[in-house]
Amino acid sequence: MRTNRLDLVLVVVALGASPACDDGADAGDPETATPTKAEAAERTDTGKADWSLDVCQSRGWYGDGACDWFCPKADPDCALPPLGAEPEGFPTRYPIVLHHGFNASTTNSWAFNGVKEVLEADGHTVALGSAPPYDSPMVRAGYLAAIVDDVIDRTGADKVNLVCHSMGGLDCRYLVAGLGYGDQVASITTLSTPHRGTRIADVALSLVPGAFEDAIDQLASLWGMTFSDLAADSHVLDALYWLSEAHAPELNDAYPDDPGVYYQSWAGVSSVFGIPNPKDAAACRGLDQRHPGTVDKMDARLAGGAAVVAHGVQLLPNDGMATVESALWGEFRGCVPADHLDEVGQVGDVGPDPHTGFDHLRWYRNIAYDLAARGF
Repeated sequence: MRTNRLDLVLVVVALGASPACDDGADAGDPETATPTKAEAAERTDTGKADWSLDVCQSRGWYGDGACDWFCPKADPDCALPPLGAEPEGFPTRYPIVLHHGFNASTTNSWAFNGVKEVLEADGHTVALGSAPPYDSPMVRAGYLAAIVDDVIDRTGADKVNLVCHSMGGLDCRYLVAGLGYGDQVASITTLSTPHRGTRIADVALSLVPGAFEDAIDQLASLWGMTFSDLAADSHVLDALYWLSEAHAPELNDAYPDDPGVYYQSWAGVSSVFGIPNPKDAAACRGLDQRHPGTVDKMDARLAGGAAVVAHGVQLLPNDGMATVESALWGEFRGCVPADHLDEVGQVGDVGPDPHTGFDHLRWYRNIAYDLAARGF
């Protein structure tokens, strides 16, 4: 039971919550134990609130006619406008290739939900990259190369724009630096790619004895084939090796950026309990794109590993799979209030998040129009 208790403590600590406190107030002081709306808002915005007790529920603030953005659940009175500018512009000069990450395919719960279709409706030429869900960037980049070759052959374009989520960003970088595709790639946009690794991969590697590698790969292949035609020969530990913080420098040092390619990056920031982390603003270099006081509440499927990704008490801002610091590459464009699933519109996201205003389709539309405005 000691391990389970430690995991629980790490999750709570990593997200700035303190079970012993009530909204940061002195429970013995009647003037501070139950905050006013102004006090609750201030505590939430500064990361001092503890929403283990939902004061908005107990005080009847949900649906009371005023937008209480600081409540842990979405207040029906809040009609947050979608984040980001209204998408407008012209089609990109080069086709866009959307490339997925680890444990993903073009169709499963980690796929780009509706992104290809909405970009095509805006006039862009778009293709979906497809790679084995469990393998090294070197292997996965070979599959991406075939997609890029096909797009260039079909469209007659000179180059493509790569938009890459999570581990897919490592594949995209290796395609250019390792496979010599610099002349065929105009830009690489990475979305929460762990360029400096993710600690959850280091932990996974430490828990898996090498003697079981073949068995793990066989199990991964069987599972992967339920959602990907490319999973038959999986190599899980190879993928985790290059996703780990311990080995990320090896990839970065061996395969530097191509000066002829434009690199930009985005990061996601989320919280298990929807509690602000005071370190978010600094980590995001002041480029955190969010409505004041709003914080994304992390999908429960990612919450279990968030403390590991955050390095426990270091409280490193993250989206459940990658820290902001690890996601920085090339020109950093900022953070969005989204977890690792939200960034690809999953699972089955439709419309803006009512609690943050984040809309993944709006985000991708603006990314594409921005690439076009830059001449790509």
